[in-house]
Amino acid sequence: MSNLSSRNTVARRISGWASSLLGLICATMLFLPSSAISEQESEGLVYPVDIVASDEAMVIADFKAHALLRVDLDGSVATIVAGEGLPRTPLYGIRSVVEAPDGEGWIVADPGTFGIYRVSPEGDLSLITSEVDIPQGLVVYDEQSVLVSDLRGGIGAILRVTLDGVVTVFAELGSPKGIVADGDDGFVVVSHGQRALFHLSREGRISTIASGAPFDFPHDVVRLDEDTFVVSDGYAHALFKVTRDGEVTVLAQGAPLVSPQGIALGPDGTLLVVDPQAGSVFQVTKEGAVTTIATVPGAGG
Repeated sequence: MSNLSSRNTVARRISGWASSLLGLICATMLFLPSSAISEQESEGLVYPVDIVASDEAMVIADFKAHALLRVDLDGSVATIVAGEGLPRTPLYGIRSVVEAPDGEGWIVADPGTFGIYRVSPEGDLSLITSEVDIPQGLVVYDEQSVLVSDLRGGIGAILRVTLDGVVTVFAELGSPKGIVADGDDGFVVVSHGQRALFHLSREGRISTIASGAPFDFPHDVVRLDEDTFVVSDGYAHALFKVTRDGEVTVLAQGAPLVSPQGIALGPDGTLLVVDPQAGSVFQVTKEGAVTTIATVPGAGG
């Protein structure tokens, strides 16, 4: 019995030492700088997923930098605001960005924290609400609110979120992603799960513009002109032009496009596209010519 007791005592000590060592490792990781345990980089593209454009510069949501970045037309990059790069901290899963309805900075969607945030022109970050689910796309609804495409409950919905944080369901729609104003007092929404492009009225009524092939995994949408929209499709490695009556044609496809995601209209009328798999920001003309504006350091694109 004494030998058994001794063995039990040794086992308890070993277990205690193991627990202490594990605790020390966890504590050490907790207090390491975020740059040591995340992919965050302070002044460069890492994994760009969404973009808005102005006359002066592009503003890019970067998923792996956990940051909102400014990219000038000469390709130089600066950080507007960055998160800590730790789970459950602001901007950890930043997914989309839109200019604020009142013109004061930007609104950002972060499914990593179930949050919608406001970023001031000076880079100050504030939470609007954490009462969304898996926010994807953003578009201005009026001067005091935005619409948010949300993979809510694994199904999907379009939510209306006011700048003071009130959240309501605007429309039910499966697997919504990018959303844009249609220029005619309504909106156009991409659904990746339904491989479709829908029209959404200002009252929340939904109608189909186009669906099925050639869409494979449509991601975002932008209004090109009065009668035409452009859809980015990561799986198809393509940008598609879609008319209001549902005619779909290829604008650009294949290299250098790998997985185009966020898309915006530049001040000169050309398209600006972020492609995280290519590690690049592209400019695309209305004729489909693609040129590179900026790249992730070390990326081949």
